[in-house]
Amino acid sequence: NKDLSYRILAQIAASVPKRVRFDQVDYDGKARVTIQGVAASDQDILKFIENLGKQKLIDQASLSSMKLPRATQGGAQMKGFRIFVKIKNI
Repeated sequence: NKDLSYRILAQIAASVPKRVRFDQVDYDGKARVTIQGVAASDQDILKFIENLGKQKLIDQASLSSMKLPRATQGGAQMKGFRIFVKIKNI
């Protein structure tokens, strides 16, 4: 199961656009990953979800919630988000 976990997390990491940062990643070890973080824009969040959907081990990625700009990074306001990722049954 460690190999599968590594591959899932590697595919998630490969999907992250430049202006997206994670605050927390929770993996239940089976079928679901929850990602919380911040992004520079709505487009960055949508691109991340689109990239996740193209991965082999990911069945579905969906936006659970989005928060108004909260954090600042280099003077830019960042939008908070939570994404649920459903893992394919293997």
